[in-house]
Amino acid sequence: MEVNPYAPPQAKVADPPPNSHGLKRRSVLVMIVFTIISFGLYYPIWWFRRRQGLNRLNSPKKLAAWPLLLLVAVFVIQIGLAFAAGDTPLEEFIGAGPMLLVLLFRLGVGILMLVQTFRIKDMIEDHATPESDSGPMFVEQVQLSGVMTFFFSIFYLQWAINRYVAGTPTG
Repeated sequence: MEVNPYAPPQAKVADPPPNSHGLKRRSVLVMIVFTIISFGLYYPIWWFRRRQGLNRLNSPKKLAAWPLLLLVAVFVIQIGLAFAAGDTPLEEFIGAGPMLLVLLFRLGVGILMLVQTFRIKDMIEDHATPESDSGPMFVEQVQLSGVMTFFFSIFYLQWAINRYVAGTPTG
């Protein structure tokens, strides 16, 4: 049997399918509303929902799960202590020493989440900057703002995901 030279190739192409990371466009305004109506619980939810997709981006950096688990621990401790204390001020309920430990733990986890936020910023920059054979001189580098990342955290990162990762809206 003779092969048609004009037939399309039968081999599968090694290119990854578009949007293989699974990150989708989300409205930043809706995120702000969700954060307000959930009393801040949307913040860790955003991290858990995006972690796998962010780890699939074309970047050597990846997000570990343990910082997110520490963030959940902070929420659980705060809610548990608030319910246990009732109407009593928290410092009076658990004492000054344990209260200082709780505050230091919250500060440490807050700094850790800030570091994770900047790691995501770097991951988005790595993914959005195309690889070039001619070197980095002729490639347009995507540079996200560190100040915006610091002050607006997940909201700015979602904007960057919408713009540089998720592509144009469909529909």
